[in-house]
Amino acid sequence: MQFAVVKGRGQAIPPIVIVAWTQTVATLAWLAFFAVSGHAFTWSRSAWPAVLASSLLVTGMATLIARASARGDISVVGPVFALSPVFTVLPDAVLSGTLPSPLGWLGLALAVAGTSNLSRGAAGGGSLRALFVRRDALDALGAAVLLGFLAAVDRWAALALGPPSYLVCSHGLTAVLTTVIALATTPRGLLASTAPANLATVVTHGLLGVTGTAMQTSALTMAPAAYVNAIRRLSAVVAVVLGRTLFGEADLGRRLAAALLACAGAACLLLART
Repeated sequence: MQFAVVKGRGQAIPPIVIVAWTQTVATLAWLAFFAVSGHAFTWSRSAWPAVLASSLLVTGMATLIARASARGDISVVGPVFALSPVFTVLPDAVLSGTLPSPLGWLGLALAVAGTSNLSRGAAGGGSLRALFVRRDALDALGAAVLLGFLAAVDRWAALALGPPSYLVCSHGLTAVLTTVIALATTPRGLLASTAPANLATVVTHGLLGVTGTAMQTSALTMAPAAYVNAIRRLSAVVAVVLGRTLFGEADLGRRLAAALLACAGAACLLLART
């Protein structure tokens, strides 16, 4: 849904401004959670490196994916972004000491095969080389790499602090960082984002983002990051459907067939945890 919101309503808003608003909305949402629930805030000085790393990774990843969604084809962006579990396995092993089981490896392989076929179908040239000539695909691939590392960092920090405490710190620092960057690079874009129509867009995008991040981070405390990341990346299927329904993007049959292969991979990952 975030891909569609950006493409449909946020093309005129600079990507860094979208990220700044998204992180600000998420920070306010988590502060409200602490105020309403009375949940205890947890902190450890050893978590600072993870919070800082998370902030930098989120800034880069979210800016790339916002730019790709606004300027490109979301039925290309979603599938390429779905390759992120591949880039999660190694950092997750280093930070959390977990590797996929044999069935989990099979699930990752199926997910990669499905998203690769889906992406090649969107490229029009039938090859990965033809795909990565596209700017939106390159941006989505860069975001996938950053998300792979981010998921591993999120897992380590969420286990150490608990998801609410970690997320309010991570979102808060990222909000400050991206707002400073937006003020320095595109102050007019930041000011324009406060217009009623643009404000509705960035707030909606932020609420969708904080909901998805909260669920993913909670899941990361229960399963290796590569598993959780792969399951969440099934949003590629939604991206294909929305791309066709809302924006008339082509090749629906081939893209959906490949997405089902990715779903089979996710099923293997789930079975590997049962």
